[in-house]
Amino acid sequence: MITVEATDQAVCVTIPKDDVPADRLNTFLDWLRLEAITRRSGLDEAEAGRLAEEIKSDWWAANKDRFIKTAP
Repeated sequence: MITVEATDQAVCVTIPKDDVPADRLNTFLDWLRLEAITRRSGLDEAEAGRLAEEIKSDWWAANKDRFIKTAP
């Protein structure tokens, strides 16, 4: 049985190992960690979108030759 205990400072969740496969639990924990990082970052949605576009643009500039061969 999954149990939840809440205090003023934290929420403690106890999940028996046999109740949830390890890979599913890790996926959920990764999501929780991302959620916490997102809340601490202070980025609003527009800033996050601009940052994502900049990262994609930089990645494409560095890697496009791997996918598109130019004529010699």
